[in-house]
Amino acid sequence: MADADIRAARPAAGAVPDTFAGRGLSAVLLSSPVLKALGLAAVLGAWQLYATINGTRLTPGLEVIGQSFMQLLEDGELLEHAAITLTRGFAGLAISFLVAGLLGFVAARSWVVDAALGPFVTFGYPVPKLALYPVIILLLGLGAGSRIAQVALECFFPIFVHCYAGARAVAPKMEWLARNTGAGRWRLLADVIVPSALPFVFTGLRVAVPIMLIVMTVTEFIGDSQGLGYLIARSASYFDTASAFAVVATLGAIGFVSDRVVVKLRGRVVFWEKGASL
Repeated sequence: MADADIRAARPAAGAVPDTFAGRGLSAVLLSSPVLKALGLAAVLGAWQLYATINGTRLTPGLEVIGQSFMQLLEDGELLEHAAITLTRGFAGLAISFLVAGLLGFVAARSWVVDAALGPFVTFGYPVPKLALYPVIILLLGLGAGSRIAQVALECFFPIFVHCYAGARAVAPKMEWLARNTGAGRWRLLADVIVPSALPFVFTGLRVAVPIMLIVMTVTEFIGDSQGLGYLIARSASYFDTASAFAVVATLGAIGFVSDRVVVKLRGRVVFWEKGASL
């Protein structure tokens, strides 16, 4: 090939940096955090556009919602009611985690317990547990106890199913190897069964956390004067939709932070396995 043809085939001096710059920009734009931020910005922008066009009290703009949020924050109402909601909610979640986790592991390792609990779980899982809330109110009253019990009941099934699946997911070769090296029942549980089940346990916990927030908020709509659910109901009764949306945004932020905490904790505890996270 002639020298002129070789020189003509070579890219220009500035072409390579431009190409790499374009690829770098595309990589940044396609990265997960940037795409998430763009998606959130698109949703907020669409809402602001709708609020501007509609222009009614029922569809407040972002600036009005922000002002209501700051007002609730300055008055101390938001933090006070959020603390009540979270205290009750995490109490119910803790009870459910202990009971469902223990029963899930026992059922996975004992065919007798599995046979006894199987019909209850199969029948109860698809039933909307909020339909039982009036019965729980009759038994426990309208206080915090009924709300904690409702959260525990709602969170029981996803935690139980994931703990059960995790305890059953132990590789037979690993269990056989541990037994042949002299591991007893408790050593087998601590060194083989629990580590194998931990990814499932954290998945169940991640599913249960938003359920806890939803159930606690809904139960606070009924006959309560405390909690974020009460704040939403009170604001809606006065057609103060800006304050209601401010509380809803607060619940979303709490749910997001709680989810990130579970994901980070999973990464620290289950360090040998990279878990998928949204």
